[in-house]
Amino acid sequence: MLDLSKRSFWHFTLKDILIIISSVAIPIALAIYTSIGSQQQKQQAEKKQKFDLEQSTQLRQQTLYDEFLNNIYKLDKDGYLNDTKNPWAFANAYYRAAHRQWDTIRKADVIQFLKEKQLIGRNNCTNGCRTTKLDDIIRLNELNFDKVHLASETGILNKLNLQCVSFDKVSMSNAIFSFASLNGASFDGGRLENVKFDGSSLLCASFNGVYLSGVDFGNSDLTGAQFLNSDLSGAKITEDQIKQAYFHNVTMPNEKKSEITSSTTTKETITKTTTIIKTKMSTASLSSSTSTISTTSSTTTSASSTTSSTTTTTTSTPTTPSTTTSTSTTTSTSTTTSTTTSTTTSTSTTTTAGNPC
Repeated sequence: MLDLSKRSFWHFTLKDILIIISSVAIPIALAIYTSIGSQQQKQQAEKKQKFDLEQSTQLRQQTLYDEFLNNIYKLDKDGYLNDTKNPWAFANAYYRAAHRQWDTIRKADVIQFLKEKQLIGRNNCTNGCRTTKLDDIIRLNELNFDKVHLASETGILNKLNLQCVSFDKVSMSNAIFSFASLNGASFDGGRLENVKFDGSSLLCASFNGVYLSGVDFGNSDLTGAQFLNSDLSGAKITEDQIKQAYFHNVTMPNEKKSEITSSTTTKETITKTTTIIKTKMSTASLSSSTSTISTTSSTTTSASSTTSSTTTTTTSTPTTPSTTTSTSTTTSTSTTTSTTTSTTTSTSTTTTAGNPC
């Protein structure tokens, strides 16, 4: 019978080989187990650390939000949000200090709060264009709103009310407006790169000097919107939307400069204004028709009677010794452009000679 313990491989018996393998494998297995366990513990620690960081960040954001609301409440209670406190320095200082620390969610929430509190968008834009001229108490200009998502909670059922809000000189790259009413809103001097307007209303909105590269207007309503000195290169806008709005000195999506195009609404407004002006001019013409006819008649008579100065001297000696000298000078000047002008100068000198008594 073969004795395995006595078989040799390179001067090692099988028993020696098994002893060597077992002495090496056990530490290796322990090392692998320890490494895997350590890696899992590290991952768990990282997850816990990330979770704790997120919780502390959220708590910090909520604390900032609550503090801002509390400060606004105190200012309102003490009358510092009245029109007499313009330019509302304290309110804007609180807002800007908190805004720089908020995340995009809180920024969107605060904008909705400010609109509901009538601290922004105070003008009346119910019918689209502004009908009043009131300054916003909280100013949003020159702030960062990148990646902000402003959306209606009920979608198409009720649009988010952001009418007449002034987003002048703000940065809104990659922001989203979903089912928002932006009638009469102003984006003048802002940067709206890759902004998406989804199902929103932009009646009479103003885009003056705005960078709009890559903007997607989706199925939004642009009736009466004005685009002046702006860049729409790469923007997604339909032919119907182009017909709705007014464009002047704008780089269109095809990289060409726009010609002066106006919407149907703008043309109708101009026509109505012209009609009113013509009516007023017609009424004024009727009221001055009598004096115009009289002036024309006197001019015609002067022209037919004389074209130069005429001096007439009359001396009469009636029963009463008196001498009357009358000098009349008539100068007629007519200019035919659209009206006739007549100037008459008359000088009369009378000398009476009689009894010195």
